[in-house]
Amino acid sequence: MLDTIKMPDLAKELAVSKTDVLIILLLFSCGVVAYIINIYDPAFEPLFLALVFGIIAGNIQDDEKKKSTAEKSLAVLLPVGITLYGLNINIPYLGEFKPEVVVATLFVASIIFISIIWLSKLLRINKQFSLLLACGSSICGVSAIAIISPLLKPRKEDFSAAIMIITAVGLTGAIIYPGIAHFTGITPEDYAVLAGATLHQTGLVKISSQFLGVENEALAVKGIRIAMIALVALILSIMYSESRFYVPWYVVSFLGVALFATTYLPSEIVETLRPVATVVFSTTLAAIGYTVNLRRVQRVGIRPLLVAYGGWGIGVAVLGLLMGSGVV
Repeated sequence: MLDTIKMPDLAKELAVSKTDVLIILLLFSCGVVAYIINIYDPAFEPLFLALVFGIIAGNIQDDEKKKSTAEKSLAVLLPVGITLYGLNINIPYLGEFKPEVVVATLFVASIIFISIIWLSKLLRINKQFSLLLACGSSICGVSAIAIISPLLKPRKEDFSAAIMIITAVGLTGAIIYPGIAHFTGITPEDYAVLAGATLHQTGLVKISSQFLGVENEALAVKGIRIAMIALVALILSIMYSESRFYVPWYVVSFLGVALFATTYLPSEIVETLRPVATVVFSTTLAAIGYTVNLRRVQRVGIRPLLVAYGGWGIGVAVLGLLMGSGVV
C-alpha cells in the first residue's frame, strides 16, 4: 500500500507520553521559526520552510515511534490547519478590476493548469502528482498543494516533491521578472498583471513587484487566483470523495471561514488571527515532513520539474501574447 497523505481516523486512541509532547513541541517550533523567517523575508514561504524543517528533523532522528506520533498529530492538525487557513483567503470583489484583467488572469491560470495536466500525461506522471503541480502552479503555490492533498491522497514523497518544485519554479520567476521588465520596457500596470497572474507564491509576488511600486496592484491580481482555491477544493472534494457528492467537513469549514472572514469580520481581527492560522498550518506541514523519507523524495526524478517549468512557461507566453495584442 502506498504511503499517502490522508485524513487520519479521529476515533483512534491518542495516548500522550513525554516523547509525544516533545515531538509536538518540536513540530510547533518548526512552524513558529518558519513564520518568523517569513516575516523578515516574505520570499520564504512559511509552509515550505516548515515542511523542509520537518523533513530534516525526521530524517536526522529516523525514529519510527516518533514518526508515529507526528502521524497521529495530523488527526487534529490537518482539519484544524485547513479550516483556520481560510482566514488567509481573501475573496476579491471582481468589480474593482478591469474586466480584461480578470478574464486574462483566470484564462492564464486555466492555461497553466491544463498545460501541466497535458505535459504530465506525456511524461507519464501519476494523476495525483500532476494535480498537485497543476493546482500549485495555477492557483496559490504551496498553500494550494497543502489544502487539496488530503482530498487527493498522494504519496508523501510526491507531496513533498511538489512543494519543493513549485517553490523552485516560483523563485526562478521572481529572479528573472525584473530583468524582463528592464529589457522589454513593460509598463508598471502590465508588470503587476504579469507578476500577479503567473508567480506561484504571494510572497514572491510581493518581492518581485516592489521595485516598480506596484506591489498592491500585483497582490490584488494574485488575490483573484488565490480565491480559486475555494472552488477547486470543492470540485476536487466531490470528484475524489469516497462517497459520491460527499464534501469533507474541513473543506466546508475552510470555505465558510474564508467567506466569513472576507465578508463579515473586521480587517483588524482578520489580520490578528492570520499569524495563528499560518503557524498552525505550518506546524501541520512540519508534521507531514517529519514522516517523509528523504530518499524517496529524491527518487521522484526530474520529469515533474520539467512539467512545472513547462506549464509556467506556457502561461507566461500566453499572457505575453495577450499583452502584445492589446487585449490586456
